[in-house]
Amino acid sequence: MTKPPQILIVEDEILIAMDLEDMVAEMGGTAVASAHNIQTAIKLAESIEADAAILDVDVAGQLVFPVADILAARGIPFLFNTGHSAEDILKARYKSAPICRKPTLPRQLKSALQNLLASREGNPDSNGAIPA
Repeated sequence: MTKPPQILIVEDEILIAMDLEDMVAEMGGTAVASAHNIQTAIKLAESIEADAAILDVDVAGQLVFPVADILAARGIPFLFNTGHSAEDILKARYKSAPICRKPTLPRQLKSALQNLLASREGNPDSNGAIPA
């Protein structure tokens, strides 16, 4: 049996983080960890075994870029779940990272996670371990 995809969540708003955890679980994944500040997120990004990550751009007033850089260096795909308006900066710095705009629709998040997981497996036609 294939283990469910392990998803790291970086979100400073506790209710949004809980909602994301629920959405991931409903999709058949596991929120392996949640970080509510950049310091914790950096430690997790350096050490956690995750299949993908969901990152808020502005985490308690700090940009999530150091976390994204660590994940990218480790080959862990991520998406941005944000209300941040600097979409052009995100696309320029992280070309392959999908951007989900808050409030995120579950189907939008599911689709983005499926694509991330498929890219990690190297199979663009795969829908990852999250069922369609």
